[in-house]
Amino acid sequence: MGFHLEVAYHNDQTVTELRSEEDVDRFLHELAHAGPDHTAATVYAIDPDSVSDFPDHELTVGLNAANNVGAIRYSGEEGTWYSQGPTSNPQGVRFAYFGNAHDFPPNAEVPVTEVRAAVIDLLANGGSRPAVVTWQEAIEA
Repeated sequence: MGFHLEVAYHNDQTVTELRSEEDVDRFLHELAHAGPDHTAATVYAIDPDSVSDFPDHELTVGLNAANNVGAIRYSGEEGTWYSQGPTSNPQGVRFAYFGNAHDFPPNAEVPVTEVRAAVIDLLANGGSRPAVVTWQEAIEA
């Protein structure tokens, strides 16, 4: 049957399933307009044939629609990674997931097109860290 993605980002919505690039586009549009308490979402690639109820990875995406940028965090068995953009934001990079702040490295912002490509790649590769992004490894505090 193949993988699908499950996303969560808003209290008033159930978990949403994404199965195509069109679904990804719709989700990103909704996230971009969900309001200031919902600028980030978690994304999981789900294998309906798996015996495990829990994915071994998590992709968190944040969007700043006003600036047409976003940031990505990937956590999996190999560690935690953040997208690495070409510039550093002196104000820092922060997105709200269900109203809670999630901080990203100051150079984590990438164009929204790159966020889109990463979500589509996650769907295509079944949950592996997307190869379409330049990554930086998380530094433990």
